[in-house]
Amino acid sequence: MLRSDSHRKSDTAQPCALSGSRARLRAGAWARLFRMLRAAAYAPIFNAADGTTGPYRGTDHTVAVMIQLAKGMVDPRAMVHGALQGERSIKFRRHTEQIVNNLRPKDYTSEIIAISRWWGNAGRYTRDPLHIEFIRSPDRLLDDALAGRANLDCDDVALAIATSCMTIGARAQFVTVGFQPQRPGQPKVHTHVFTRAQDPKSKIWWVLDPVAGRKTGDMLRRVKQHTIFNVEDR
Repeated sequence: MLRSDSHRKSDTAQPCALSGSRARLRAGAWARLFRMLRAAAYAPIFNAADGTTGPYRGTDHTVAVMIQLAKGMVDPRAMVHGALQGERSIKFRRHTEQIVNNLRPKDYTSEIIAISRWWGNAGRYTRDPLHIEFIRSPDRLLDDALAGRANLDCDDVALAIATSCMTIGARAQFVTVGFQPQRPGQPKVHTHVFTRAQDPKSKIWWVLDPVAGRKTGDMLRRVKQHTIFNVEDR
């Protein structure tokens, strides 16, 4: 954040020294950044990814692909070494078991929230390519997260959370939202997606959106249009 510093008359001799200290601070920051980048070993193995890429065709199409990936209903030729994917993945199930392992049995709300928090801390937010809808498989997202290499946007996080919830028996939904009113005769414009999961005892649908994080309430209040997609209905 840029700030405008004001100086008293008695400080008129200070700007040069201050500028020099700021220059040294910037130089030090750049040096630390370069050291950090050198220390982050480049691993070509993480360039290999399974998932889908294609021109953006709207949120309905994106969510349809997410549902297929979450349910593991992918082309067998796209499977990694023939392994089952999404909800069918034993690896994903075992990982989710470890997330909820220390919770009380049948505390379904805590399970759902624990899953959301784990994925919320799994990587850094990174936007999709400018003209391409980029969706990776849940298992690829998990591999990258465990390796500390996850760069996720809202659909990646929503897909991973929904898949985790489904592997332990929770119903999941994808919700797409827009923050401008829909104009008559115009298509919907939705710019964000998140997951909801249901506690089977209370029947409450919990909003799970680590991208919005603590501002989830503010985000929901700004929503002007939305669509709910039940994963099991498709």
